[in-house]
Amino acid sequence: MSGGWLLAAAVTAGAGTVALDVVGAGILGPQNQPLSQDDVARALATVPTSTTPVAPASTTTSSSAPAPRGLTVPGGRLVAKCTGDRIELMSWSPDPGWRTDDVSPGPAATASVKFKNGGTENVTVVTCLAGEPHADTVADDSGGGHHGRG
Repeated sequence: MSGGWLLAAAVTAGAGTVALDVVGAGILGPQNQPLSQDDVARALATVPTSTTPVAPASTTTSSSAPAPRGLTVPGGRLVAKCTGDRIELMSWSPDPGWRTDDVSPGPAATASVKFKNGGTENVTVVTCLAGEPHADTVADDSGGGHHGRG
């Protein structure tokens, strides 16, 4: 019985050695062998050369779109952009404990948003100043809505 086990181990070792030889030399033979410097030079000599210059891709982009600008104001934050002399509120977000009311997002000559916290009400009016969003905040003591702006 021990002779059969020994014979199976020898056959397995021999088969493994043959398999490694085949993989090392390549299944299809010498086609997988490294190229010599002469082989590389001959291969490169047969590659056609291009005489047409290729222009590099442009990496600069000209954009006439205005860039939005983030503004922190009493009671919250907003993002606005100017297009010419017209302002547009892109987004607004109240600070924790605050809420928004009476939003006039534009686009218009002015845009506005009211941030409220209990009895405190701040009205932020945004305009374009030299092509950039500019915010002015005032306390709204009227207790009512923000009318007539935006």
